[in-house]
Amino acid sequence: MTSYLSRRGFLATGLGLAAGVAIQTPGHALAALPPPPPEGGLTFPSPALTPYVDEMPVPPVLTGDRTLAVAASSHRFHRDLGTAPTWSYGGQEYLGPTLEAHTGQPIALTFDNSLGTHLFAADVDPSLDGASEEDRTKPRLSVHLHGAVTSPEMDGHPEDTFRPGSSMAYRHENPQQAANLWYHDHAMGITRLNVVAGLAGMYFLRDEFDTGTADNPLGLPSGEFEIPLILADRRFHDDGSLNFRTVRYVPQGHWEGGMIGDRMTVNGMVSPYFRVARGRYRFRVLNASNVRGYHLFFTNRMPFWVIGNDGGLLDSAVRTTKVRVTPGERIDLVVDFSGLSSGETVELTNDQEEAVSVRAATGAEALRDLVRFVGTGSSGDTGSLPDRLRGGARQPTALPAVQAPTRTRVVSLTQALAQTWPPVSMGLNNLCYGQDPMVTPRQGTTELWEVVNASLEDHPIHLHLVNMRILNRQAFDLAGYLRAYPRPEQGTFWAPSANRFLTGRPQPPAAWEAGPKDTIRCPQNMVTRFVVRFPTADELGFDPDAVFRAPSGMDLQGYVWHCHIIDHEDQCMMARYRLVSA
Repeated sequence: MTSYLSRRGFLATGLGLAAGVAIQTPGHALAALPPPPPEGGLTFPSPALTPYVDEMPVPPVLTGDRTLAVAASSHRFHRDLGTAPTWSYGGQEYLGPTLEAHTGQPIALTFDNSLGTHLFAADVDPSLDGASEEDRTKPRLSVHLHGAVTSPEMDGHPEDTFRPGSSMAYRHENPQQAANLWYHDHAMGITRLNVVAGLAGMYFLRDEFDTGTADNPLGLPSGEFEIPLILADRRFHDDGSLNFRTVRYVPQGHWEGGMIGDRMTVNGMVSPYFRVARGRYRFRVLNASNVRGYHLFFTNRMPFWVIGNDGGLLDSAVRTTKVRVTPGERIDLVVDFSGLSSGETVELTNDQEEAVSVRAATGAEALRDLVRFVGTGSSGDTGSLPDRLRGGARQPTALPAVQAPTRTRVVSLTQALAQTWPPVSMGLNNLCYGQDPMVTPRQGTTELWEVVNASLEDHPIHLHLVNMRILNRQAFDLAGYLRAYPRPEQGTFWAPSANRFLTGRPQPPAAWEAGPKDTIRCPQNMVTRFVVRFPTADELGFDPDAVFRAPSGMDLQGYVWHCHIIDHEDQCMMARYRLVSA
C-alpha cells in the first residue's frame, strides 16, 4: 500500500480537519501526509515567462462537411519557450479550428485518428475505468460536441472510442437555436490527458438572427470583431513542452486529482496580447481548463455586457464589470474599446484564488495575466446593442419561463479519503461509472435536481443532450448532514436530502446565468437546484434511448452526466443516464 496522498487527498485532509468532519471512508483511517520532497519543492514549476509579448492567435473558421485529422503537431506557446510537440484537430498547431454551422442544417464531420504514441504516455493511469496500457501507444479518441442536441450514437459517448488508424463519422443535425458550443475529446479514462494535449475547439451555431455577418438583425459585432477566447491553464517543462504533472509526491502514471497549471494560455498562447480598434468586440469565452475557474474583469474595471452563455442568447444584455466561468462553461461578451487610444492597453484579468489547502499542496495562485488588449486607434465596430436580444421584431423568441417540475431528484457529489490508491474516492451518488442504480428520467418529464455537494470543493456539473435552468443555491450544515446520514462504502447509492440542514436563504443565480445552461457550478457545502426537461423521441426526431454499437463491439445506450473538472470525470465522477419512454 502506497504512503502517498494525491494533491486532492491533501486538499481534503486540510478542509476536512478544519471543518471537524470525519471524511474518511468507513473502516479506513486517514493516511498521513508525506513531508515535502527534499529537493525541488512540491510542484513542477514552469519557466518564468514575460507576459504580453506574443500576439494572440485566432483559430481559422471552417464550415461545411469535412474530414479532420487528429494528429501530432508542434507549437510554440511563448517566444521564450522551445517548440513543443502537441496534438490538434484539422492540421492546427494546437487545439482545433472554429467550426461554424447553421441551425437546421446538418453537418457531417469525420475525424481520423492519426496519432502515434500518446503525448503523455507516462501519465496514463491504467487503473482508471476505461484506461489501459494500450492507451500509451494507441490512444483512444471520442469527439463530443458539448452542448449539442444529438442522437446517442453521435454524442461522443466516452465508451464509443476509436484507436489510431481508424475514423469516426459524426452527423450533427443542429436543431437548436444559435449558441456557442465546443468540441473536445471524451475518451473514458484519458480525457484529461487528451484535452491538455490539444484536443478542443469552438463550434459556433448560427441562425437567422445571430448570423455572424455584418448585417445580422441583432447588431452584434461580427467578422474580425467576433473573437473566441479559449482559456486554459498549462504547465511547461524547461524545453517548452507541456508538462501534465502538478505535484512531485504523486508517482508518475497515477491519477493525481487535477492538473493545475501555473501559466495561463489564451487560444494556445501564454498570456498574449491582442490589437483592438476603437469600437465593440464580441468575445466568445470558453473555460477549457481542467480544474480552474476564473473570476474575470478588466484591470481598469470598465463595464462590459454579457449577452449569452452555454445555451445561447439571454433576453437582454447584462451590464457588469465581472463574471465567473467554471470549466466547461461558455460566456458571450460584448466589450467596447472606444475609449482605448492608440498604444493604450488594458488587461483582462482574474483574481479567483484556489483554496488555502490547494495553495499549500500545489503552490497554486490566481493566474492574473490573461490577455492584454492594445489599442490601434483605428475605427472599428461602432454599433450599439438593442434593449432586448429576444422577443422583439427580427429577434429569436423570448426565453420560456422555467417549467414547473413533476418530480424532484436529489443527487449527491461525494469525496472521501481511504488508505488505498487512489487515496481520494469521488463519486456521483456515491457511485462510480457503471454502478447501479442508473438515473433514468422519463421522456417528456420535467425534473428539479437538487445537487447536494457533500464533497470538499466546487464541481461544475454537465448533462449531455439537455439544458438546465438554475433556480438557486443554498448553504447547508455539512457536519450535521454527515452525522445524520453516515456515508456508506463507495459503491452503495447514497443521496439523502439536505433539507433538514439548510442554512440561510436561497441565493438566486447571477444575472449572466439566467438562460439555458448545460454546465452548472455546484459549490461545496451548498445545494444547487436546477430544472431540466427531458424531451421525447417525437420532439427530438430520434430515439434518445436507442441502443448503438461502438467500434469495440460493445452495445451502448443513453448518455452521461459528469463533473466537468475533467480529471474528476476520469476518476468516478461520471455516470450513465437513460431517457426511458413513458
